Amino acid sequence: MIAGLVPAQAANAVTTLHVFLAAGQSNMSGRGLPILGLADTAPDPRIFQYGAKTRTLRSASVPLDMHDTPSGISPAMTMAREYLKTQPPDVGVLIIPAAHGDTAFTSLPGTLTWAVGAASAPEFDLPTLAVKQTLSGIAAAKTAGYTVSLKGILWHQGESNSATSTATYSARLDQLIAFFRDRLSAPKLPFVLGRMSPEGIAATPGRGNVDKSQYQTPGRVAYTGFAPSLACALNPGDMTHFSRAGIEYLGRSYLSAYRKAIANTQASGIATPDLAVPNCAGRAIAIDPTRFLDTRVWPGRVAAGKSVTFRVAGVRGVPADASAVVVNLTVTSPTSYGVITAYASGTNKPGTSNLNYVAGQTVSNLAMVPLGADGRLTLTNTSSGTAHLIVDVSAYFHEGKPSSPGTFSSVAPTRLLDTRLSSGPVAGGKSVSFMVGGKLGIPTNASAVVLNLTATQTASFGFLTAYAAGSLMPRASNVNYSAGQTVPNLVVVPVGTDGKVTVSNTSSGAAQVIADVAGYFLPGKPVQAGALRALSPTRFLDTRVSSGPVAAGASLTFHVRGVKGIATTVAAVVVNLTTTEAKSTGFLTAFGSGSPTPNASSLFYVRGQTIANLAVVPVGPDGNVKITNNSSGSVQIIADVAGYFRG
Repeated sequence: MIAGLVPAQAANAVTTLHVFLAAGQSNMSGRGLPILGLADTAPDPRIFQYGAKTRTLRSASVPLDMHDTPSGISPAMTMAREYLKTQPPDVGVLIIPAAHGDTAFTSLPGTLTWAVGAASAPEFDLPTLAVKQTLSGIAAAKTAGYTVSLKGILWHQGESNSATSTATYSARLDQLIAFFRDRLSAPKLPFVLGRMSPEGIAATPGRGNVDKSQYQTPGRVAYTGFAPSLACALNPGDMTHFSRAGIEYLGRSYLSAYRKAIANTQASGIATPDLAVPNCAGRAIAIDPTRFLDTRVWPGRVAAGKSVTFRVAGVRGVPADASAVVVNLTVTSPTSYGVITAYASGTNKPGTSNLNYVAGQTVSNLAMVPLGADGRLTLTNTSSGTAHLIVDVSAYFHEGKPSSPGTFSSVAPTRLLDTRLSSGPVAGGKSVSFMVGGKLGIPTNASAVVLNLTATQTASFGFLTAYAAGSLMPRASNVNYSAGQTVPNLVVVPVGTDGKVTVSNTSSGAAQVIADVAGYFLPGKPVQAGALRALSPTRFLDTRVSSGPVAAGASLTFHVRGVKGIATTVAAVVVNLTTTEAKSTGFLTAFGSGSPTPNASSLFYVRGQTIANLAVVPVGPDGNVKITNNSSGSVQIIADVAGYFRG
């Protein structure tokens, strides 16, 4: 066998390879950060590459073997993963990684160029080099015993041509497309262009010319497609290179545009792109839950009355200018009862709590918390004993004054309701309504508020349900409790037309109710990526009436895209997760379907317990959310969706 070739029989039954040439400059080369761990770089047995620097057929890597030195994920990898979900198991993808950072259509001597026939020497002729690499890769795959089919070209370039007019760029681009199709003997080969960053287009003179040309390509050239990109998803301090979230969005966008390119049999019509400057303030970017703090590892137990402060902004994919984050707070092995309060570093500790616990308990709760000016978050342990704390981040919000519908504005945590000091306990089967609109700077017509809802002094088991005043009580729960418990849970709840929120006590006994506000979402119909559409809580999953208990170590998925009021453009959902009938202690991890299971938790539970926790969860490319039961026993799982963030 020829050295470096991967035989078909060694590739887990893959017998056919679909080939995609990945060309352009640095974003295609791979700049999507962060790379979080081994799961990101583990080879996919169905994805191969024929490298630019090492010309062998082998498993694709992160980063890909491009001409330059990429540092992160390429959209070609994400596109390949999503494409394979639509293919039979015997089909794999062969990526030809031929992109090179900082390259352009140019005629300058001694310079790498994508301009056909303009290179001053063969070693600078990128189109010819890409064709040779593609043909060599196809030949190597055939020699290894695979059936090979050339499927398309993925293109991301333009930043280095910001001084080029629309007409000149269009002529060079169209010539390149024709060159590839001619030299690869594929006159209808789909060619997909990915959009540059909207921020970079708006901020850099001339990029709008290139963007217009690329946007209009499907109207000029048959079998081409245009893949939109995500605003507000860049590497920290960078107006050009997409973050991991932006790259993965672009990869999924490539797949959608690829399908359109196949159907674009006769180009017609010239459209005009939207060149508006994106306002990222208050827009959310969801990420698979990522661990930022575990005091069991560092810095040790948090003493009674003490605090721990740690950096969030500028690390692990959260941009340096993030204004607030969504965190899952977990306390474990506490030596006494107490509360945990999360707040912006450098500010006074608010008189509210995010998490209540008793000695020996492991319990979690979601929180939306502003970050300090130094990008850090502080947790204070108000207790007579010590405790370990764990923090997993699942989303961040961009800084600035939000102005677009559905964008988020945080407020200093403030108590809006405490029935212990006002109306007294809420009787079983009764409700309490309270005003949120017009308080603490919250608009009277805010679309939704973020509340930390707590049940205490409970006389019986039951649950609380929060919803917009004046609407019907949904068939869903927000806080589940037993007699004598104090249980908090974060809720995202629509605001009624009268500016009020209602909380119903579904129980045979009374309970005291506390509500602390953490922020609000602006009114209006959300149209931008990262904006929230709040919904009346709707049950999407209940294994008690569907699949039955989820076994130890097992996972399940449920579909959210395009159903029950959720848009097809959904990027993430706000979901209240509940466990019941648990046979053992354990925790759930909720994440986007298609991603590896993160080392993070969404909800802790103990044997026999019914408990809930809110989560913000990315939606997988297939429109599904995945939940893994990390336990030695089975558990029933319930999921109520309270809103979604647009993609």
